[in-house]
Amino acid sequence: VDIFKIPSKKLVPIKLGFDKSLFYPSFEARDKFFLVIGRHNPHKNLARLLKAFSTIRDKDFKLVFVGPFDSRYTPSLQALANNLNISSLCEWRGWLNDTEKRYLLRKCMALIIPSLWEGFGLPALEAMACGTTVIASNKGGLPEVVGDAGILIDPLSISMMTSVMNEVSNSNDIHNKSLVAGPQQASMFDWKITADEIQRILAS
Repeated sequence: VDIFKIPSKKLVPIKLGFDKSLFYPSFEARDKFFLVIGRHNPHKNLARLLKAFSTIRDKDFKLVFVGPFDSRYTPSLQALANNLNISSLCEWRGWLNDTEKRYLLRKCMALIIPSLWEGFGLPALEAMACGTTVIASNKGGLPEVVGDAGILIDPLSISMMTSVMNEVSNSNDIHNKSLVAGPQQASMFDWKITADEIQRILAS
């Protein structure tokens, strides 16, 4: 509206959905790792996340990155992990299929999305559907997706990231809340609603 001068009445936000047959709550025990899903581009804010992770209290935790290796960005992030002496605690994996992704979402202590900006944040939705705790940036579309079911952070605050990771790693109450609130929030998003809305707009 501001930049391209398109009248707001011509813009219709449409929510994404998720595969309900694949992503649903699991009550198995969580393992000691935080999960990051996505590319390694600068706006993903992974350098700050690495710095925050390097100062958490429990040194038995790992940080697992799921996303494609990018010659422009991944080497510098791995070098930073090395400089912070956490290389052995960081795992760098490529894209996984949905079944493998679901397994990690159900086993991680929390999904972390510290982006400086996200238009939506589909991994957050899939994580909530699994009853997984979501730590998400308060920028872009993430607050609308996560609602009160996750923990919102200032992506520019390394100390806040560290504090929240420490809290999540030591609180059963947070995980019990996520098992209930996450699926409830995720239920507001449905591919059929998405398709119906698009069809309605095209037909109007």
